[in-house]
Amino acid sequence: MRTAVALRRQHWWLTLIAACLVLAACHRSAPVNGEDPGWVERSDTRHKIAVVFVHGIFGSTRGTWTDAHGESFFRLLKNDATLGPQVDTYAFGFSSNIMTGGSPDIREAANKLQSYLQPSGVLDYPAIVFVGHSMGGLVIMRYLANNLDKAPALAEKVPLIVLFSAPMEGAQVAQLAGLVASNPALSNLRPVDSNDMLKQLSDDWASLAAKPRVGCAYETADVGGVRIVQWGSATRVCDGRPVAIDNADHISLVKPDRATHPAYMFLSGQLTEHVLPLQMSAQLELPDFQRDENSYIFTLGAPEENVRLMNTGRAHMKYWIGKKSSRSLLVSPGASPQLINGNSTELLTVTLRVDADENAYEFTLKSDLPSEQTVRVLVPDLSRLRTGHQRNAIKVTTGLAQYLGDPANAEKIAALQHDPDQLNAQLAAVAHAALGEPIKRLPSAEQWLLTADLLAAANLRSIASAALAQSAGIDAFYLQAEKELRDKLLAQGRAELLIRSDAMDWSHALPHAGHPDTPLPAAQEDQAPSMPAIPVWLDTVAYRESSLQLVRNMEKVASLRQDAASLEVATLKMSAEAATAKLQQVERQENATQMQIFQSPAAEAERQRRSEIERETRSRAQRIERPQLR
Repeated sequence: MRTAVALRRQHWWLTLIAACLVLAACHRSAPVNGEDPGWVERSDTRHKIAVVFVHGIFGSTRGTWTDAHGESFFRLLKNDATLGPQVDTYAFGFSSNIMTGGSPDIREAANKLQSYLQPSGVLDYPAIVFVGHSMGGLVIMRYLANNLDKAPALAEKVPLIVLFSAPMEGAQVAQLAGLVASNPALSNLRPVDSNDMLKQLSDDWASLAAKPRVGCAYETADVGGVRIVQWGSATRVCDGRPVAIDNADHISLVKPDRATHPAYMFLSGQLTEHVLPLQMSAQLELPDFQRDENSYIFTLGAPEENVRLMNTGRAHMKYWIGKKSSRSLLVSPGASPQLINGNSTELLTVTLRVDADENAYEFTLKSDLPSEQTVRVLVPDLSRLRTGHQRNAIKVTTGLAQYLGDPANAEKIAALQHDPDQLNAQLAAVAHAALGEPIKRLPSAEQWLLTADLLAAANLRSIASAALAQSAGIDAFYLQAEKELRDKLLAQGRAELLIRSDAMDWSHALPHAGHPDTPLPAAQEDQAPSMPAIPVWLDTVAYRESSLQLVRNMEKVASLRQDAASLEVATLKMSAEAATAKLQQVERQENATQMQIFQSPAAEAERQRRSEIERETRSRAQRIERPQLR
């Protein structure tokens, strides 16, 4: 009995001495790690893969990875014919005092790691691989568990972590070493059964939606007769078979002295197999387009369609539209460069305006990749395109008619009676909302341009002008289309004035409005405005019914009656004589209404009140001036 107790005491003391030896061995390597994190090898042009090394407890930023003769993982990677041209190396470190305070625990070290990666430019790399020794592996896991689910872009950039004897279930020797060294990090390395920090890390790691591959290597020799990290602890979360490093204890495990050292062979093999095959650069793909010898082809079956633009590489890229063949074609985003992250998808919106009358269009898709892509947009069935525009026009006229006819809006409309600009802005917003789904993926200014385009085609000129006013700040690519639409609205306004004044011989006017698919040259607009008329493609029974219902509801609003008359003229394609009679009739009615208002008792009382105020004002002024005259 006494012999057994003595043997247990002897074993306990030997283990404690071993722990002291471990501390002493680590202490010889780095009494205090005061070396800041930083790049060890970094190409001027920046390679595709950043390899980040994180040392363990009582290790040092670079010394942990370097043998007594100066050989290191860093030098071996740089000189590797395959990996050298692909890899830049970064060494991360934290304070590592043995017998004194000031050393961070795993959580604190992970937070420090996070604070260094972005400013150092590590997170700008297409691929990032973390390599951890001992507690450094737990620091890496804690950092990733904190961030991967919150930052999908980071998860895509980290395909692999490599762990050398990371004590995922803790280490018994840490509990004993805690008796001779006061260091908060040691408590983080106690066996998992009595270690809440490791339990939490295990749960957080398991719950990650997307985890990198974990490659593991472990020690095969003891330090002072003690295996610092047991096999089960070093291999708990590994993918694939863990690798034993021959004749290596916990410290020499990560000090390779040659390119054929087992530790270096393991790391280089993991990089070669699981990282190099990945597409590191940006890679542009257009899955919704067909490909011919010289260009991509997209067949458009509706006025607006969204198509996918994919970056299947790991690096981000910028893209923009270089040029396009017609002002009738809108491709959004336009000329302003847009960013698409690696392994991400964005949408291009391809749109044809109401005056589009060709079966083929073309634009150039440019990016910061070496090549540009020519895209041909085919419209094999123009009638189908017209049907889509008709459907949108009916949505707009129906939406406006319902808004004006809804009793719930009567008070608001009445309040805007004497402010036509505000009333038309409100109606433009109704038209914009009525279009809804077809334009919602466009930038706001382009949405308003298309809304105004459709309103102008329907001869809702005042509302179209209010909508066009909302397109300020539109992409420079579409300024010409905006100017063309503004000129069209001005021409409609001039035509209406000429009709009212009966000052135009319309028998010589160009029949442009009846056939608006061919834009009128700007030089001819001043000499020959066209009769207001809806375009041929919009001249359907369904549209005329919705438009005339809108006319009836607009007529109920005094300030909209002239616009209602113009819309009726265009919808029914009235002759010049009938149009003149209609517009002049409404103008006479408007003048009569204004005269009645002017001659009403209320108006007379208001004039008398103003007159009395003026007389009183003059009288006061005279009383003030008299003393000065004396």
